[in-house]
Amino acid sequence: MVENKKSKMQKESTYRTKIVDLLEHAENYHNFYYQTEIFTGPSLYFHKRSLDTRYFEQNDAAFEKHLEYIYATLASWGMHRMGPGGPKMKPFDIFKNSVSAMKDKIGAAQKISPDSITQSDFDNLKDIFMTIKVMESKTSIIGNSKVMAHMLPNVIPPIDREYTLIFLKNNKNIKNDLEIEWQITKEFLTEFFIPVVVSNKFRETSKTWLKDNIRFPWDTSPLKIVDNLIIGAVRKRK
Repeated sequence: MVENKKSKMQKESTYRTKIVDLLEHAENYHNFYYQTEIFTGPSLYFHKRSLDTRYFEQNDAAFEKHLEYIYATLASWGMHRMGPGGPKMKPFDIFKNSVSAMKDKIGAAQKISPDSITQSDFDNLKDIFMTIKVMESKTSIIGNSKVMAHMLPNVIPPIDREYTLIFLKNNKNIKNDLEIEWQITKEFLTEFFIPVVVSNKFRETSKTWLKDNIRFPWDTSPLKIVDNLIIGAVRKRK
């Protein structure tokens, strides 16, 4: 028990250090993100169309269009590679059918605010996360978080190995277990992402970026800005 408490305290301290680092160097990391190579073309177009179509209001046709844009976004983000190697996405119908029964829960989750998120909200988010089937691989956290980041950009960030895991855990390793992968997602949210986006310092720093979608086209939500800062931080260290 003492060891577990010590481990928890060390983990909390690590996250606090990373929060301070990101907030203190936000301008620097943001500049570096936009100075280094960023994707445009289909990657940005389908990302924005996914966000624009997320309020489907339980309309089946609108919901399917939203899912099509998400599916295209993930493909343009490199989640599906032609040929024998690389990541592979499931057929669209499997993806669509996996989340079709979640329309009500997704609609409810779109109203969640990071300022007042409850255990009931987390239970709802978990149900959505555990239901999504988008990747052929046994690892779910990468694909599922990116799907949810477009359905629920107010509360879920995209998670990847190259940047998120390196910045927050200092390695790319993921145990392929859906329950564990959700717990990692929830931990990232509660211990890092939400504390950053609700802080006055972040809100003050980021408000001009959110308004300037010409210079900063990838600053599409507060959580996406945090993702961009993480990318800038990891790239700068490399």
